Amino acid sequence: MVRPVEVAVETDADRIADVHMAAFGTNALLRAQFPTPDVRTQLRNCIATKAAADIRDPNIAVLVVRDQDKIFSFAKWSLPVSTSEPYMEAPWLWPEGTNFEVLGEWTEKMEEAQQKALGERPSYRLTFIGTDPQCERRGAASALIEWGLDRCRKSNVPAYLESTLMAVPLYERLGFKTMYKVSIILGRSVTYEEACCLFEG
Repeated sequence: MVRPVEVAVETDADRIADVHMAAFGTNALLRAQFPTPDVRTQLRNCIATKAAADIRDPNIAVLVVRDQDKIFSFAKWSLPVSTSEPYMEAPWLWPEGTNFEVLGEWTEKMEEAQQKALGERPSYRLTFIGTDPQCERRGAASALIEWGLDRCRKSNVPAYLESTLMAVPLYERLGFKTMYKVSIILGRSVTYEEACCLFEG
């Protein structure tokens, strides 16, 4: 039986990391940033550590959907924080062997796009969402997204996310608009691109 959206607890962190890697382990950008199987194994542990820290953070909502007792989909919503508030999110601790050149270039491009889309406005930011590929098309992703959009509507605050091009139609159906596309050259002149999307309900 599929349960409704739940707030994650710290013991969920390992399973969230497994779902994350199942969902994104073949992504071209992830493989460029974390280029070997050993680095990606270490990355999975880094994701679990970060998930646990985020679950403890009152300014981040880590949400899960379970089938019986097993998580098959998750999302992380960063909650609106004013720039005047003293807040520092727990940093990522990247594994040895990370390609920091690619990671740094992509991070800089995405920060610039977010700044152009939002300026200094507080927002809900969907920083991660993933579903186990064996459990797709069960409505979990839409439910996890609507959790944040309901709060956006009630508080008159925008929502922001960065998406693979494949997932953009889902977000657009739910009311997001594509503001920018960001690209990077990976390896042998392969262009990787994502969309930056904004919801203003």
